[in-house]
Amino acid sequence: MCDMAITSYESFEQFFEAEYPGICRALWLGLGDGSEIEDAAQEGFARALRKWSTVSQLDRPATWVYVVAVREARHHRDRLLRRSVSRHEPLDPIESIASRLSVVAALDQLAPRQRLAIVLRYYADLSVSDIAAAMRCREGTVKATIHTAHERLRPLLSNDRTTTERDNA
Repeated sequence: MCDMAITSYESFEQFFEAEYPGICRALWLGLGDGSEIEDAAQEGFARALRKWSTVSQLDRPATWVYVVAVREARHHRDRLLRRSVSRHEPLDPIESIASRLSVVAALDQLAPRQRLAIVLRYYADLSVSDIAAAMRCREGTVKATIHTAHERLRPLLSNDRTTTERDNA
């Protein structure tokens, strides 16, 4: 799990080594597979490096990188969608993650906005206000999105546990 707790780093290199894998995992869980995930994470860190004197002073510099990376990934997907619509070409489908861990499969059943909100809240441990900034919406929208996602996840995850318990019996 990515540690987004209040931490100080001696150098950008130390920060990058500690946070990059977790940020990539959280972006993958929140946004799905795709090469743009790693590109977005790298862009977030590149911008952090350019502003390291400011970013390093933040209580949670990894949160800053998450926000930048999520925005970058969303901009990339928006550009692809605009290009696809203008050319009338279908987008390459994101690889299915249904065969992976049950939680990942359940997350895959959520709408992209719900999945992103859940991952940023519970995997990346961002506050509602940080999620609102990353998703460019109001805090109330984040709360409603997370609530709706919980309602959707509850039966998906409880059915999986029931099946697993029955199989192990």
